[in-house]
Amino acid sequence: MTTLSLAKTATSQDILKGHKAIQVGGHSFINLPISEYCSIKPIPTNRDSQRRVPKMRKVFDDAYLNGQISTLTEVAIGIVAQDFVDPDSKFQYTKGQWYCVDGNTRKHYWTMYPERAEQITNGLTAKIHYLNNMDDVKYAYYPYNNAKSSEKASEILQGLARRYQWQARQTVFANGGYKSALDWAALTPGEDKPDVFEAFNICFEGLKILDGIPKDATNTITKPYLDGLKSQAIVAAALLATRIYGNNLKLHEFIERISTITMDEMNNAIAKGDLDPLQIIVAEYTGQSTRRNKNSDAEPWLHGHARSTKFESQMIQMDFLMYWISKYIQSPKATWNFNKGIKPSDWQGAWEECFPGDVNE
Repeated sequence: MTTLSLAKTATSQDILKGHKAIQVGGHSFINLPISEYCSIKPIPTNRDSQRRVPKMRKVFDDAYLNGQISTLTEVAIGIVAQDFVDPDSKFQYTKGQWYCVDGNTRKHYWTMYPERAEQITNGLTAKIHYLNNMDDVKYAYYPYNNAKSSEKASEILQGLARRYQWQARQTVFANGGYKSALDWAALTPGEDKPDVFEAFNICFEGLKILDGIPKDATNTITKPYLDGLKSQAIVAAALLATRIYGNNLKLHEFIERISTITMDEMNNAIAKGDLDPLQIIVAEYTGQSTRRNKNSDAEPWLHGHARSTKFESQMIQMDFLMYWISKYIQSPKATWNFNKGIKPSDWQGAWEECFPGDVNE
């Protein structure tokens, strides 16, 4: 933030709600009663801090037991100095709004254990971050979480979901447990790897599509009926397919089928000797592709890479998955002979070839 904008906002008593700011080294601070602090909403980019209270309770309790309460009383707030809109999520930041920037987990701790809050008699020292745009939000929030609490990728994804006002129903999406899938799905061959923020923005529409299929959420792409299909690679391929094919009904059908397909269906298809593109994927990821030789076990098509999240497995899995997903979208009922006619050379390079120039951003 520039010195000029800092000076302008620091003198705006309307947004300070009557508090007097003290200037120290170019920063503004106010003394804030703990009850008032606990009523402030978290910054929209915040992770699910309430879930962290059990993890952090021992640390906080030890501070009280060892006479180190003062280490818990330094917090940070963001005060919106002028109206602006998050260009990605379209969230409206309105002048005068206050948000918790640092100390959200402590806020939940004090709310859950009010006897601890009562021991803080002199209030909190709150550093003020004046927010004029999304760069101010970014640089106010993330440095605290990188330096002080080593925010994990899953927690960043939780915060991004909040920022985009997305309430995921699937547990994996709600908990942010899909970082590997997101990395793979957001990558365009030949371009630099996007960071987690850009990747989330690239894949956000696809995430919402995957989260909503099927409507009956008993089994989903992150919690499929067949355990072998619980794979970051499959989620990544489905996400990438939403980038390429958009809101495609055959892709919706693919996502629902791979979430709910049963072993009975697979056994029947293998017995007949012909598999459709989705069944070929299922055969490999559930370990049934080795049954394709009648007299002896065959080598898996992916040579043991199925379900791996290691870098060396990325290309072969995404080639395989994108090839067969594209075949399914072209013709869901087309079949291939299970015992012959399916060769790794068929799908080699399919990941790069599936990008028809510019994909949907």
